[in-house]
Amino acid sequence: MSIFTEDDFDRLSGPHVARLWFAEIDLPSGLKRAHNGVGRITVGEREWLGVTDPLGGQLVSVTAVEDPRFGQAPSVVITLGGVSAQSWKEIKQTAREIEGRRCDLYWAAFDPETGEIDVNLKKLFPGKVSAPELTRAGIGLRNASFTIESIWQSQNYPFGGRWNASDQERRYPGDKGGQFIGVEVTEIFNT
Repeated sequence: MSIFTEDDFDRLSGPHVARLWFAEIDLPSGLKRAHNGVGRITVGEREWLGVTDPLGGQLVSVTAVEDPRFGQAPSVVITLGGVSAQSWKEIKQTAREIEGRRCDLYWAAFDPETGEIDVNLKKLFPGKVSAPELTRAGIGLRNASFTIESIWQSQNYPFGGRWNASDQERRYPGDKGGQFIGVEVTEIFNT
């Protein structure tokens, strides 16, 4: 089932379409809603705070959200550039509390000429925040990066065993399916 309707596809095929990212983050201080633009806006009956302020020196970047591949869990990195000293200190103090908290990324499309939302919020990336990464250069340049890991991230680990009959029996007592691991099977159909 697609999260986009036929009407959404018609709007997205227009000549002037821009995108906005929205993050709903469950922080220790409470639920925060932010978008990668400037100012406060109301979308989906919720108010979202812009985290980009080009005049104040704070910019945000969001890495590409890639389709997940087999054996690989997707993640998105959100980087805030030009973080104030006060925000830097707050992030550093609450880093352990931030890790593992829920963060859902939403996407919307708007018409840059009118500022109207063309395609309303679509929840594209439910996830969790990993430990924030703080970097600085000199006395005035501070960046904070947050990796939003997919809800499937914890499934990306090896199972910790061998693919043979005895290990399968150890993991799942009574399971005889492991006896066919590595055995060439030939099916014969009678017609």
